[in-house]
Amino acid sequence: MKTPMNGWMMGCIACMACSSTVGTWAQTTLGVEVLAEDMTVPWDLVWGPDNHVWCMEKTGRITRTNPDTKVLEEVHALSGVYQSWDNSGAHAMALHPDFPRTPFIYVHYAYGEWRSRLSRLRYSIPQRRVVDEEVLIPDFRGNSSHNGSRLMEGPDGHLYMAMGDAYSKMNAQNLESLSGKILRMDWDGNPIPDNPYGNLIYSWGHRNPQGLVFSDAGQLYASEHGPATDDEVNLIQKGANYGWPLIEGPCDSPMEEALCDSLDARDPLASWSPTQAPCGMDYFDHPSIPEWENSLLLTFLKKQHLRILHLDETGTEVTHEDSILYNEYGRLRDVLVAPNGRVFVSTSNQEINGWNYLAAEEDDRILELVNPDFLYEALEPVNDLNEVFLTQLLETPQAEGKVFPQPAREGVSMFLPETVEQVDVYVYDMSGRMVVGAEPHALHGPGLLYIRLGALQTGLYVLEVRAENGERWTSTVLVKRD
Repeated sequence: MKTPMNGWMMGCIACMACSSTVGTWAQTTLGVEVLAEDMTVPWDLVWGPDNHVWCMEKTGRITRTNPDTKVLEEVHALSGVYQSWDNSGAHAMALHPDFPRTPFIYVHYAYGEWRSRLSRLRYSIPQRRVVDEEVLIPDFRGNSSHNGSRLMEGPDGHLYMAMGDAYSKMNAQNLESLSGKILRMDWDGNPIPDNPYGNLIYSWGHRNPQGLVFSDAGQLYASEHGPATDDEVNLIQKGANYGWPLIEGPCDSPMEEALCDSLDARDPLASWSPTQAPCGMDYFDHPSIPEWENSLLLTFLKKQHLRILHLDETGTEVTHEDSILYNEYGRLRDVLVAPNGRVFVSTSNQEINGWNYLAAEEDDRILELVNPDFLYEALEPVNDLNEVFLTQLLETPQAEGKVFPQPAREGVSMFLPETVEQVDVYVYDMSGRMVVGAEPHALHGPGLLYIRLGALQTGLYVLEVRAENGERWTSTVLVKRD
């Protein structure tokens, strides 16, 4: 039973692990707080460089929520998202690892009953919205269900993508099909040269993977739905076959043992029968909840809980499992661990096949699990993404006088000596007419000047910057308006 306490919804949410092999663990009681509500199946949660919780809902709406103030901002709404009676819709989102300096949001969504695509959205910092969509992979096979998927940056700097088998079993065993696979690509959607089969495929033999995460040690794990038995969590290895549909779960029958040998198939790290519908997953290794260190956190739909899979030191075995939130908030779709140990979980109660009687008036929601006795490191949310952009620029200074980006759309930056504190800025058109004159500017940070272009129209200009000590820098600037 949950009772209000100092603004928290407190419950007996105890991560208490008792096992004859590892002994009895201590107990931490967690508080549950609502971060956001009135959402529609918040499918994918991502921690942004702005220290916000980014979310893509099944409808294609993308939001960012300040985890401290709980202010939610809509970033974009995908057009043309197809939603079937089952689980078509918008499924996966990732921010470019250099976001927002490289201003791309990657999304995978169904655009028809039988098709889905991977797109790259370009986000405009000054306009605070998405201004362009580029389709990278236009035509994944889709279906009313088994569309996957998840997107994840790997420790090698590449983009990994989980894809379901599109409700066609043998797709998973066909190396000419991208369905039922884990894919690896660069950030333009191209295969990595050392991929095992000369295409996008990294591993194969998957049914409907819905969770994808790397551990701190760089090991890749995926969760996937079983048919009626054998939900799985797998340790993903390059080039490996995970058996579907020829093998379900572990190789635990004479027929499956023979197939496992012939396919060199991998046994799952964990499996459950009957199926419980595992979904989003994240890796946890933080003292904020000591009992969970070095574990996988996994959400479930059918059994409506968060499961903790404790890993051994090598990350290759699950030593024991715990579960919390049973039947507390309905179906759980995704889990996100922030760098400072805060844990966020999203519900999935408004799906068409999600048994609407589960939905509360506030659903769907993003919840936060917090240890009230732990002092979390402050990660200050940055509401203006331009501040994040300029901070990123300061981390990689360039030659003095260099101007970027070229072409410029809303603003332009110039690197200056770190001793310069304030400058006057002049802008001339190509006829020599001054269009911006003698505007004093303080530097955004040591060695970095940022200038908003205001009402300047598309064209070529000359930028002149003068410091108080008489130093002067000039550069041409190409302005291109959308």
